[in-house]
Amino acid sequence: MSNHINNCFKIVGNDIIIKIRIIPGSSKNKIIGVYNDTLKITLTAPPVEGKANKKCILYLSKYFDIANSNIEILSGKSSRNKLIKIYNIDQDDFLNKLKKIN
Repeated sequence: MSNHINNCFKIVGNDIIIKIRIIPGSSKNKIIGVYNDTLKITLTAPPVEGKANKKCILYLSKYFDIANSNIEILSGKSSRNKLIKIYNIDQDDFLNKLKKIN
């Protein structure tokens, strides 16, 4: 299986769809890399009552320097595996920030 960073997202117009795997209840919020074509993120929030989902959106908005309202969980709200859409993001900025992960 490929662990290439370009396999974890898809550009759709001005938007980007990312495959993410969340590890809730971790000691810190951090993007730890790409595994099985999915961006793996550790979060301090527990996986209850949508807390990890909220923390995920907040963390991604801070990491990519965009508004929370520009991020939507398309699928996987009750799963560790999620499909997340980021609206109206500068693609060059997004790609530069992703390159810094690995």
